[in-house]
Amino acid sequence: MKLIEEYNHLVKSVKATAKASGNKINNEDISKRLGFTRTYFSGLLGGSVAIKEKHIKDFKAHFSKELSADIKPAPAGNPLDRAEATIKALLHRFAKLEAKVTNRPIQEILDELDDDIILQLNDLNKDN
Repeated sequence: MKLIEEYNHLVKSVKATAKASGNKINNEDISKRLGFTRTYFSGLLGGSVAIKEKHIKDFKAHFSKELSADIKPAPAGNPLDRAEATIKALLHRFAKLEAKVTNRPIQEILDELDDDIILQLNDLNKDN
């Protein structure tokens, strides 16, 4: 995964975790917590500022609590890898179809699906 993709994934994970717990966090809140200006943070997300490993480490350190609630991938070699890959492929095809029908960006639909998945997982974990 490229650093910019990883950074954006971390930001989305923090936002989804906050949303799932009934809170809301926006880019300005995140940038303040990291000690960045909103413009600099937007540059990191948009690719106009080069992301380095230090940015990733700092982000993980500042948001360790929120990220610990994030969905963790199965370890490599896990027999569920094929099933997970199949589900991921089906979700992506669904998102492409919905994007075409609704004339919305596919990433917006994939983000909504991620949010829905986290909400469902939290609901399932509540019962345990």
